[in-house]
Amino acid sequence: MDKPHRSAVMAPEPDSREALGSQREITDWAGVERELARSLEEHVKIGLTVDTPNGTRRLRGFVTVINTYLKEIKLREEDDWQWIRFEDIRAVHI
Repeated sequence: MDKPHRSAVMAPEPDSREALGSQREITDWAGVERELARSLEEHVKIGLTVDTPNGTRRLRGFVTVINTYLKEIKLREEDDWQWIRFEDIRAVHI
């Protein structure tokens, strides 16, 4: 009797909405992660859309620190800086 290949057993079913939703979220985060790293390494100014207690807000500046342990970035704006949690980032714009 043949056993199914391990990857076939672990792959999500095509009609599973939860599995497809999480795949899309991971793909989107990969793009955000790439742009944050680019801002840090190449000193490129980025725009962020972030969630705040008062709604969403757009910020513009340079990423100066990416703290993967605490899951946050330090964004330097014109004359100020702030820590932004990964979970609050909705979009990145160059």
